[in-house]
Amino acid sequence: MKTLFLFTLTLILAFNLNARENPFEATNAYEEEAARIIEQNEIDENSINESAYIEEMQEKMSKVSDNSNENKNKVQEAIKKLTPALKVEKTYTKKEVKKLIKKAQVQSESKAKKLLEKELEKTKVVEPTQVVFVKPRTDILNDTSLNMKTKELLDFIKVEYNDNKLIIHTKDMVSKKFTLEKENKIIIDYKAKKNFYTKRDTLESKNFKKIAVGNHKEERFYRVVILLSEKPSSYNVEYKDNLITIESLN
Repeated sequence: MKTLFLFTLTLILAFNLNARENPFEATNAYEEEAARIIEQNEIDENSINESAYIEEMQEKMSKVSDNSNENKNKVQEAIKKLTPALKVEKTYTKKEVKKLIKKAQVQSESKAKKLLEKELEKTKVVEPTQVVFVKPRTDILNDTSLNMKTKELLDFIKVEYNDNKLIIHTKDMVSKKFTLEKENKIIIDYKAKKNFYTKRDTLESKNFKKIAVGNHKEERFYRVVILLSEKPSSYNVEYKDNLITIESLN
């Protein structure tokens, strides 16, 4: 009986011991506390790393800031050196001013000229070619002075002629003119005292065959005789400025 009582008491004590926390046995509360401590350690370690990184970056930024201040000071010094030079105004003499004005005028004129040329090229219009018809002049077509031949009979008289016209050139005045119808001759006397022998010549013309100049020294004149192809009435004789022009009417 006594033994049974002790055994029962032992079991009851064992159960009571199991009913309270065993300080040597891991419980849920212990595990939670351990996890919290580990997490706190990790947080502290991360905080340490972050603090070191922040200090490193602040040191670098401080260096950059120092360099920036140094560069800023250099720039300010350069500006101070340059400012007086910028404030100095250039002065010009009257001669230089005139040259500058002339140069500006030349440049303006050149630009205006180029602009005008461009505008003219834009507005350039090809004008139609105008054909002008000139009515032929009958006086020119019938002018027998064309293709005139010249013959110097003496040093004071010469003739120009073609098939239809004959012109006598001399400085002497005409004193008489007459014709010989039957002999087909026109005779002209000039008032002058000349010393020469009679001069005869043949003319290469359809209307004027021959011409002769005879001297009448004692009577103070000389005579010009023109042999015609037809009667003298078929010719017109004109006197103008010591020129005698004989022209065929046919």
